[in-house]
Amino acid sequence: MKIIDRADIFRAIEFERERQEMLHPIPWNKISEDKEVTAMANYINTNEMLAILIEEIGEVGRALQGESDLAEELIHVAAVAVRWLENLK
Repeated sequence: MKIIDRADIFRAIEFERERQEMLHPIPWNKISEDKEVTAMANYINTNEMLAILIEEIGEVGRALQGESDLAEELIHVAAVAVRWLENLK
């Protein structure tokens, strides 16, 4: 994947976000009338998102070793960060 300009980058991130939603449509943050339930769901989801982001960063490291496309892996990292931002409570 060859990214040329910022508009192409943002389109690629949006495309990856849509792909993520199709593959993993489960909402990350759950709202409950019980504040403790909501707090626990947000804590678990924060840890899950951190683990996913770290895994994607690991793939960037492998791309630096020539095992995959660096631009594609960076797009994945950005898309995961966007998903996390979209679901902050």
